[in-house]
Amino acid sequence: MFTIVIPTYTANTALEDMAVKCAKSYRDYCDEMVICEDGKSFSQRLMDIADTYIYNHKNLGFTGNVNRGWRYAAGDYVGIVNSDTYLVSGNPRDLCIPNKVTSPIVENQLIANLAGPFWVTSKSITEKIGYLIEGMKTYYSDTEYDNRVAKYFQKVPQVIVRHHGAQSVTVAGVEDKMEEDKKVYDSLPKR
Repeated sequence: MFTIVIPTYTANTALEDMAVKCAKSYRDYCDEMVICEDGKSFSQRLMDIADTYIYNHKNLGFTGNVNRGWRYAAGDYVGIVNSDTYLVSGNPRDLCIPNKVTSPIVENQLIANLAGPFWVTSKSITEKIGYLIEGMKTYYSDTEYDNRVAKYFQKVPQVIVRHHGAQSVTVAGVEDKMEEDKKVYDSLPKR
C-alpha cells in the first residue's frame, strides 16, 4: 500500500489552488492520500480529494505537520510531498523500493540527495530511523533526515516532479525561522 502525505498551509486562494493541483497530480498513483492543513484555512476542495483530511487548529510548523500526516499514514510506503510540488512524468509508485528512501528528479532544481519537496520511505526504514526532528519547525529537518537515511537512499530518475519552492513559507512569513532551525540542526550529533 502506498500513502502520499501532503502537508498544506492554505493561507490564501493561490496556495489552496497550488495544493489542489499537487494533490490531483498524485491522486491516481496512491492507495491513500492524507492531506494535513497546518492551522490556516479549512479547504473543502482538498478534503474532497483526500482519503483523510487533517485540519490542525494550531499551527505546528512544517515539520510537525509532516510528522502528523506521516504517523497517520497506513501505507507500507509513505511519500512526503510538499504542496508546491507536482508530477511532471513517470509513476510515483516506482519510488516504492523495499528498505529504501527514494526521491524523484526535481526538474527545476539540482538536488543530488534526498529531495525535500518529495521523498518516499518504506515502513521498515521509518521503524529504524524515525520521523523528522520537530525541534526544527521549517528548515533543515529534511536535511537532517537525509543525513540519517544516506545509506538507504536511492534516486529514481524515471519519476520527474516540479517544485515551486518556498511558496507557503513566504506567505507564512517564517523566513526568519531559518537561523533558529539552523541552531537546532548544528547542535545535533552528526552521523
